[in-house]
Amino acid sequence: MNEQRYTITPSAVAGLLLVLLGILFLLDNYNMINAGAWLRYWPVLLVILGLLKATRPGNASGRIFGGVVATIGALMVLNRADILHISIGSLWPLILVAIGLSFVFRSGRRKQHADAIAGDGDSVRGSAILGGIEQSNSSKRFSGGSVSAILGGHDLDLREADMPDRGEAVLDVFAFMGGVEIKVPREWTVVVDASAFLGGFENKTSPHQHGLKTLRITGSAVMGGVEIKA
Repeated sequence: MNEQRYTITPSAVAGLLLVLLGILFLLDNYNMINAGAWLRYWPVLLVILGLLKATRPGNASGRIFGGVVATIGALMVLNRADILHISIGSLWPLILVAIGLSFVFRSGRRKQHADAIAGDGDSVRGSAILGGIEQSNSSKRFSGGSVSAILGGHDLDLREADMPDRGEAVLDVFAFMGGVEIKVPREWTVVVDASAFLGGFENKTSPHQHGLKTLRITGSAVMGGVEIKA
């Protein structure tokens, strides 16, 4: 019996946040709650995104930055709930601490990080959360994968990749208040089969009549943008 596994992805978190926000405004419209009183706790978003970044696989500098963002968000929530009385403006040195530590870890693990994001695997995976990622792939049997950008930017270079004749690769893309840029070989035909809400997908490639090699873009853009070009 095959057991289905569910994982917490950035798109799932962003989708859940949108659902909660919609319910909040719906209840406010029916005078069941005061949405303004709840929205003052918006730093919870910083906690969620910070923890998501801190717990995802990757370099130590990214995890440290995520931890600092989550900590600042948690302190802001406690301050707004009158549990902890501190000056939020006094927390800005934590940003310097996070940046400094990221430089320390990055200098020692730069090659390891480069090997992790540039390779020849048949698929790609990556999430840019509160930051930027540059990835490349040179597989000759590229099959697709998934990339996402949440309050950040993701640059994916597939110009050195290839796929068999009559082949089709499916790449799932999610952009939430962020941007994704995808570079593809000129001989590929790109088909966009995605949805957008207050955002968009822009396909700047030239369609090929025969479509011997097809890259199908799926996913969604919410207050973000996805650009595909050769």
